[in-house]
Amino acid sequence: MNSALDLVVVVWLGFCSVVVLGRPHHSCSDLGPRIIEDIETLQGPLDLLDTNLVSQPVFLELMRELDGKFEKHEQWLLLNATLDVYLNIFSNMLKENYPEEVKQGLSRLHGKVEDLKRSYYQDRLKMKIQALADIKTNDAVVQRKAVNEFKVVYQRASQLGTCLHQRAENDTQG
Repeated sequence: MNSALDLVVVVWLGFCSVVVLGRPHHSCSDLGPRIIEDIETLQGPLDLLDTNLVSQPVFLELMRELDGKFEKHEQWLLLNATLDVYLNIFSNMLKENYPEEVKQGLSRLHGKVEDLKRSYYQDRLKMKIQALADIKTNDAVVQRKAVNEFKVVYQRASQLGTCLHQRAENDTQG
């Protein structure tokens, strides 16, 4: 690699391929020349060539671990959370006093992450979790229904926990 920009592009390609295909791949058609241009535009003003930026990466270790250590559903959860972090990062950066050209590039990158989330990471799981959080746990009818359903829920959770625990042990031993 000739520069930190090359590393940024390679990382984005890897990230994009993991997100879209669930595994590393050599190209990602969704990346497009516009993202590369935006990163190049941001290179100077954000000092992306600074060696300190690549010495302690924020997301790269997780990206390397995804395939070997996590099931597909776990990868989906981690990448969905990572995309949320990127949305927050880009939103915070857009509030800073950067030149308009930088803000436009950041805005386009923010839009690409939003598009990616909309296409592949709709928040169905978050909606289900929120529905669980909204259950009225102090309601006597809900409490009795929950006790009545407990056997099924407990068995399912126990089976999945055992399965995941055994896989994790096998991964660390093998």
